[in-house]
Amino acid sequence: MGYTVCMAKRGWIALDIDGTITLDKYSVPKEVTSYLRGLSDEGWSLALATGRPFAFASMALTEFDFPYIFLAQNGSVALEMPEKRLLFKAYIPPTSILMMERAYEGIDSDFLVYRGYDRGDACFWRPEKFSHEEHEYLADLQTRQKERWQEVREFPHEPFPLIKCFGSEDRLHRIARFLRSTQLFEVAHIRDPFVAGMYLLLVTDIHTSKGKSLSRVFQMKGRGAQVIAAGDDENDLSLLEVADTKIAMKHAPASVKKMADLIAPPTEECGIIAALKQAIHK
Repeated sequence: MGYTVCMAKRGWIALDIDGTITLDKYSVPKEVTSYLRGLSDEGWSLALATGRPFAFASMALTEFDFPYIFLAQNGSVALEMPEKRLLFKAYIPPTSILMMERAYEGIDSDFLVYRGYDRGDACFWRPEKFSHEEHEYLADLQTRQKERWQEVREFPHEPFPLIKCFGSEDRLHRIARFLRSTQLFEVAHIRDPFVAGMYLLLVTDIHTSKGKSLSRVFQMKGRGAQVIAAGDDENDLSLLEVADTKIAMKHAPASVKKMADLIAPPTEECGIIAALKQAIHK
């Protein structure tokens, strides 16, 4: 008999993955998994939101045998777990690639285009546009995320869930300013959680973010009495915005901490457990 995420009874607990419930690419601490399973048994509805593609993110959640909503690629796709039943997807139209090309004018680099859960989470890239140093970073990215990458000269004319840009803060701020000015994209600026000093832009459709997609889930499933959300980077701001109680991890940037009601103990100490207990019982 399969699980179904029913209308929220007590409410929702929405959590980022990397840096919030785990520091490991491929697993969540047993203590955290067990605690979240208990919350599910107590009537809380759970949502896990990540910038990762579904295939990569799901590696960390293999022990999650209880009901939850999975918001992958910054909310571009919502799945009812553990059945992997598609609730909705919100993709960028192919014509938006032209605006991405304009954002990179004068920049000797390129971006990555992801195909999404329904197409095996493949990633398109144009190798000739990247420097030798960037190739080294991309080789590491491809290996650790265990993704299927496909070399192309031009990106296919099809909808896609996520564009990923990487590089220095200055470069990414320049690209982000242009993309936001088009009013076509939602842009989240984050640190690469696995490589010190590297920054990423996660680019989705203007109507798509972790928070916007969670709100869409509420419309489908009910909001319940209370919403608690936790995150550790700027792509989690939209998630915190829709919550009644907002939790920032101890290592989160100032912009996230400023919004938070609670600061969680360090992730390596499974600090999310203490923070959630405080949020639930305050």
